[in-house]
Amino acid sequence: MNVAIEQADNITLDHWSLPGLEMQRQDWEVPPREQWRVETKFSQVSSRSKACTVFRRFNGHFLAIQTHRRKKALPEQVVDLTFVEPRPRVVKDQRYPLWFAAACLMIIPAVTYSLVPVPPLWFLAPLVLALGLALAAAGLRKHHVDFLALNSAVVLFRLDARGADPVQLQAFVDSLCAGIASGQNQLPEGKGRVPLAVAEMRRLAEQGVITREQYETVKRNWFLL
Repeated sequence: MNVAIEQADNITLDHWSLPGLEMQRQDWEVPPREQWRVETKFSQVSSRSKACTVFRRFNGHFLAIQTHRRKKALPEQVVDLTFVEPRPRVVKDQRYPLWFAAACLMIIPAVTYSLVPVPPLWFLAPLVLALGLALAAAGLRKHHVDFLALNSAVVLFRLDARGADPVQLQAFVDSLCAGIASGQNQLPEGKGRVPLAVAEMRRLAEQGVITREQYETVKRNWFLL
């Protein structure tokens, strides 16, 4: 895979070489597994999807993601943290409107029954509906940490904060941010980083981490710099 920056700032990803780049950093490619040095690890289990995912940061700025779903191992994915946004995006939605509606459906019948003695069977329907809303709120709530592709809003990987130990989660997020900073400190300045970023996004698209459409979106963002 070669990339060239031409005089008109046009980038061709089929033939590339950056003069002098090899003097700045030697390890752009994912190192062979036998050379991996795992620094931090974080595991998550999802009872909803019956999946277990293990995140391993290795060699400073690489992240391996291995998921087992229903005892079947999915293809391992490797992300170069160099091309990840320095600050992750925290998404938190507790579905408070649904909780509020469920509470009202429980409280109003109770207050009504205390004022107007009516058969308790009349309140069965709102109580069942309240229970359904509460279960929906619990199942639909969101709390996760998204790591985006550098210079885009495309999510490369996600850490689910629901049920995770806050201290362990924050420690691993800090570790990833340190890996991102370590990798980006080695990037060339200006447009010299464009072909490297686009080449990495194309690798992730070929690996299935992002879709082809997402790759085109990220590539377009870099070309507009």
